[in-house]
Amino acid sequence: MTHPPGDPSAVLATTDAAFALTDLDAQVRWANPAMADLLGMTTDQVLGRSLTALLPGAPNSPQGDGAEDVVVSLPRPDGAGHRWLEVHCTKSHDELLLYRVTDVTRWRARELDSAGLAGHQDELLRLVDEDPLTGLPNRRALTRELERQLALGARGAFLLLDLDHFKDINDLHGHPTGDRVMCALASLLRDRTGPGQILGRLSGDEFAAVLPDVDERAAVATADRLRNAIAAIPMSGVAGASRVTVSIGIAMFGSGVGWDEVLAFADMALYASKAAGRNRATVYEQGHYQDTALRVTVVERVRAALRDGGFTLHAMPMVKLASGRVIGHELLLRLEDGREPRLGPGEFLLAAERSDLVFEIDRWVADKAIQALVEHPWPGLRFNVNVSGRTLEDEDFGDFVLDRLTAAGVAPGRLGFEITETAAVTNLDAARSLAQQLRASGCRITLDDFGSGFGSFVHLKQLPITGLKIDGEFIRGIDYGSRDTVLVQGLVDIARGLGLSVVAEWVERASQVEALSRLGVRVAQGFHLGKPEPLEDLLSRPHGVWMRKPVLMQDIPPQPPATPAQ
Repeated sequence: MTHPPGDPSAVLATTDAAFALTDLDAQVRWANPAMADLLGMTTDQVLGRSLTALLPGAPNSPQGDGAEDVVVSLPRPDGAGHRWLEVHCTKSHDELLLYRVTDVTRWRARELDSAGLAGHQDELLRLVDEDPLTGLPNRRALTRELERQLALGARGAFLLLDLDHFKDINDLHGHPTGDRVMCALASLLRDRTGPGQILGRLSGDEFAAVLPDVDERAAVATADRLRNAIAAIPMSGVAGASRVTVSIGIAMFGSGVGWDEVLAFADMALYASKAAGRNRATVYEQGHYQDTALRVTVVERVRAALRDGGFTLHAMPMVKLASGRVIGHELLLRLEDGREPRLGPGEFLLAAERSDLVFEIDRWVADKAIQALVEHPWPGLRFNVNVSGRTLEDEDFGDFVLDRLTAAGVAPGRLGFEITETAAVTNLDAARSLAQQLRASGCRITLDDFGSGFGSFVHLKQLPITGLKIDGEFIRGIDYGSRDTVLVQGLVDIARGLGLSVVAEWVERASQVEALSRLGVRVAQGFHLGKPEPLEDLLSRPHGVWMRKPVLMQDIPPQPPATPAQ
């Protein structure tokens, strides 16, 4: 690379310190040899790659117009332990980001020595990249390995594995049994992967594997070997579970593709395996699925929406049944980027969870909710926002929310968080930790879709929640004498005994309102009580108007209850 006279990069190219210039999305435009050596690559291999993927934990932009410093860990290129790296990021005048990376391993070692932890540095660093339950590489380490293989120009396969119906084991037998089975499955999968192949646990019941230097036939053979090994495990020690199976999506990778695209392709193939009946492996093929064009572009559209303002919030009223007054709103995320086809939350949120963009989305939603509460300081205006199961892994999310509330001067009681029961099941310890932190500050915590899992009552005992939202499946037939009446009555009595608030969802008819009122449900939401509307439309009305009884929607006719299986 030649440098014009006075070009500062000419100086940076010869220094021993590691420097890189990126665009505002952290894609590398230039890197000096020291940066390439630090990453175990050549300078050409680094160009065009995401620096935040190569250095997980590095900032993707400095706060405001200033600078940001973080310390991250990175395995050494030769595999001999880890290093601590200090990453300094500043925004330059020409809308580029300048990164300086300094090896601070020795300084960290002295810190550990003074703290009496000398000799434990490699162990502590290893834990950063390790799934605490199974000991396998975690999502952070696996994503970095895939990005490294792509940067090196390697060809191979990425396998996405999802255990079929594993949630039933947790629900029926509890998490200790589920953890024991999960560890056994992880050990078996690890023993069935070959040399140089990296198996990791992404989250919950999802694993992935990076297989360098394999063709499609070898990748399918590996997937079938893993699938058959899982299916052969006897579940004799787990009552009610005959066997566990796994669905697998395979994406082949090579040059010219990013890690997030590989993950999206594998996700599509996994989706096809699930749709075809589970317990099978599917290779992603361009144009193979009818919805390929839709699903391939989802990640790019989500990223663009975060950057360019393509997301909006809609507010769905929560109504007090006795008076018809609105006592709060649930904020629902919508993608309105003007592009076709239109994507619903079920489509773009799944892609966001696969690509880690959901962390940014949940922070964006919480920040917008707090901003609206600041701009409209009406005491009766209260919002609930949803928290993704993946965000439970974000240890800084609670601090982010509380810092934002404090800086804005918003009473925490005006903001509530809804955690789905399935998300809580997947990561119970993280859900408990976040709920404790937010509730202690005064925020409301609701367990959403309550009743969707067999372990619901255990979650009531273990999670410090303030309320529950009854799963809509129990509300659908509440007005024509189904078993749902008995179940909802029991849930209401339990919640009342525990001092928890109760909200019913999916209320679509006046007859459901009457049935719920008889059972003691005081608050509900659904299209009969008020449809979601853009948040900006809600807030544009005069103070207090939004609290009035909304215009009722036309009733949705009831469907006859399904006949119980004999």
